[in-house]
Amino acid sequence: MQQATHPRLHVRDMRDAHTVLEAVRRGLLRPVTRRLNEMERSMQIRSGAIFVWEESDDEVGLKRWTDGRVWSQSRMREPYLFYDEKLPSDPDHDNGNRSPTYRFVDGVSRGAPVSSAMSHHDRSARLPSGLIKQAYSAWVLVAPNSRPRKWHLTAYFTYADLPNLPTIEKDPVLRGVPVPNGIYRSGKARSRSGDEEGASDVGTPPATPAGPSRANSYGVDRTLPSLHSAVGHHNGHPPHSRNHGMRPPEDQRLIEMLNSRLIL
Repeated sequence: MQQATHPRLHVRDMRDAHTVLEAVRRGLLRPVTRRLNEMERSMQIRSGAIFVWEESDDEVGLKRWTDGRVWSQSRMREPYLFYDEKLPSDPDHDNGNRSPTYRFVDGVSRGAPVSSAMSHHDRSARLPSGLIKQAYSAWVLVAPNSRPRKWHLTAYFTYADLPNLPTIEKDPVLRGVPVPNGIYRSGKARSRSGDEEGASDVGTPPATPAGPSRANSYGVDRTLPSLHSAVGHHNGHPPHSRNHGMRPPEDQRLIEMLNSRLIL
């Protein structure tokens, strides 16, 4: 029978999630490798339980997490997604009834939320009486030069039980697990190359050449062409062959003046 990766824990932020994932990577905790059956769901999915699983397209792997319960639409409370369980006994949203409000009296100041779960509590219009599902995903580099793999953390809790759930610092195994740099990256922020990091500079336009240029932004030279190519005729008559390329002094001065203004 498959067990929860951790039976009872409150994960507050991204650091907590990465600590649990690192414990799985080190073999200190065991991930879930297949879908839970009905008996495992009824026994293992409860307040405080955490499940870590790897996303896989293989038939023996897990493409997505299923627990057989009905959930609300997801709500983002960085860095987690939260889902509220919908129970048949829940009051109708239109009748004005609200579930009881639970106050967190664990000695921590409530001036600002100290975890994503408490932030979800504070921002919820009505508090569910059932479970809340908390989800996080990360790309994991399990070995150097290997393809990153998609790991997920799925946690469950109730608001009534949340103040009693232990945190990382109170867990004898997890409190001593260091999280190395460069192993975990949030699954929300995929780079342009999909699985690779360091692609933020892709598509950067080349630098504009320094110094003055006689061309405009379309690459067209702004200098006036010669009079014979631009006008072709002088006083309505083609120039005589022996005078090809010759200009009257007034025309020459006018062309030089216009060229100097356009270049500037």
